Formats: sequence, structure tokens, C-alpha cells
Amino acid sequence: IKQNQNTENDDPFRKIKNAKFRKKSAVKSGDRATFNLFQYLTKTSKEKKKEIQFKYRTVYKSGNRSHKIWKPRGKTREGGKRKKYTKLKKAILSYRRQKSQNQPKNDLNAELLQETVHLIKSLSIDSQEKEKETQKVAVSNELEPTHELVKSIHSRRFRSYCDNCTTPLLIELTEQLIRELDRFQKRAVAQNAIKAHAHRRFVVGFREANNFLLVKKVKLIIIAPDCEKCDGEDGLDEKISNIKKQCQQQSVPYIFSLRRRQLAYALFKKAPVGCVVVLDFDGAREIFLKLLQALEIARKSYEDLTNKVK
Repeated sequence: IKQNQNTENDDPFRKIKNAKFRKKSAVKSGDRATFNLFQYLTKTSKEKKKEIQFKYRTVYKSGNRSHKIWKPRGKTREGGKRKKYTKLKKAILSYRRQKSQNQPKNDLNAELLQETVHLIKSLSIDSQEKEKETQKVAVSNELEPTHELVKSIHSRRFRSYCDNCTTPLLIELTEQLIRELDRFQKRAVAQNAIKAHAHRRFVVGFREANNFLLVKKVKLIIIAPDCEKCDGEDGLDEKISNIKKQCQQQSVPYIFSLRRRQLAYALFKKAPVGCVVVLDFDGAREIFLKLLQALEIARKSYEDLTNKVK
């Protein structure tokens, strides 16, 4: 018996007879077993929700994967969407068509005209006829001296709507101002695009110029002196004259300095720019004041040129 007791004490895997470590049975002695039938019931939804299946389009990188190229469904235009032209663009295009129709289609007429001019020049003109011609020219010069002078000043690069001379100082200052404002605007867009759009430094285009002149938020307008000629209603010449009138009424300075390509180069744009509207010049006030001084000098020089003969 003692041997059996020793073996029981030495056995490490013996059962521990202790109330703490006993598993509590669900049913006690003397109690009845109870259960709930609702536990065994399963809920069945009458209308199962339809699973939404999203179809994702696979995007592949460039390479020769002809079997994996995604093809769009439906009809597509070959040249892309058709552009919607503005009234100004339509007027310019119609003026170009009229101009091309009026010009001679064949170059034979031009060659014949050149030949006739050479023949006339080769003929000898009498001294009396020469004197008469010189007298006529002198009379015409006395009657309309300023008109011919203005014609000699203006050209395709410097149109008749310009009021100031394009001095090198004026060109340099306008380029500096535009570049500074463009730098400020790009920095603001990088920080917060929505806030930057609400507080823009400058705007491009004749339509934007009209819109902001109506609201009276314009500080300066820079117009290209080599804009395309376009007469008639809703034409470019009429737009520029209206902008000039509004600027004079609101005492807003306007400048004719940089050409269209130069404005586009300053703003890092491919298409030529005809008009730049300055809305806020904070941070470039010194350049702005210098530009206004240079503008006064350029206008005086233009007035001196036109009033020389008078």
C-alpha cells in the first residue's frame, strides 16, 4: 500500500482533485436541462441584396501588346471633338476667307502687272511732265502731311491703334513684370489651387479683359502691337478700340510693347498671346512704377513724331 501511495505522489501527470480546477457543469445535480429553440433557428432574408460588380478597365503601358489593347466602345470622331469658336474667332476666320477670295487666284495677273510696270519705267518722261508731277506731290504733301507720316510710322508689326512707341526700356520692364507675376501665380497654385484661382495675379485674352473691366478690377493692360487686322462688327479692331475707351474712362493704363510671340515666350506658352491683364502687382510694385514712368516717355515720343510737321 505504501508503495502505491509513493507512486501516486511521484507521478507528475496525476489528476488534481481540487474544486478550483474542476470544470463547472452546465447542469447541476437536481436541476433540469433547459434549452431555447430560437437558438437553432436561422434568419433567412427574403430579398437578397444584389452584389454590385464594378468593371475595371485594364490600363497597359506602352509596348507592342496588340492582344491587350483596350478599344473604346461606341462611335468616336477621327479628329477628336470639334472646337467651339468664339465670336471673335469666327469674325477673324470670316475676314481671312474674304481676304483670300479678293486676292487673285492665279499668279499670272501679278506677273503681267510687273511687266507693265517695267515697261512704263523704261519709257522716257518729258521734263514738263516731271515738273507737273513734282508740283502735284508738293501740294498733296502740304494738304495731308500728318497722314503720310502716320502711315510711315505704322506697319504690320506696329498697327495704327498703338498710342506709344515701343522703346527698349519699356519692353524690358514689361517682360520683367510678366515673369515675376507668372512666378508668383505658379507658386500659389502649387500651394493651393482653389485659393490661387480666386486671387489671380493676371489673366490672358481679350474676353477676360472685357470681363474684368466691367467688374473694375484691372490695374494694367498689355496689348500686343502686331495683332491681326480684322475690320467689321465683333472684329479685333473694334474690340481693341472698346478696351481703350473703357481704360480711359476708368483711368487704367494700357501699354503697347511686347509682340504676340514675345508675350507667349514670357508666359511659357506655345500659342501667341494678344492681351495680358494685370489684376494684382503686389511683390513687383517697383517694376510697375518704373514701367508707368517709361510709358509716359514713350507716349511723349509718339506725340512728337506725329506733331513734327505741324
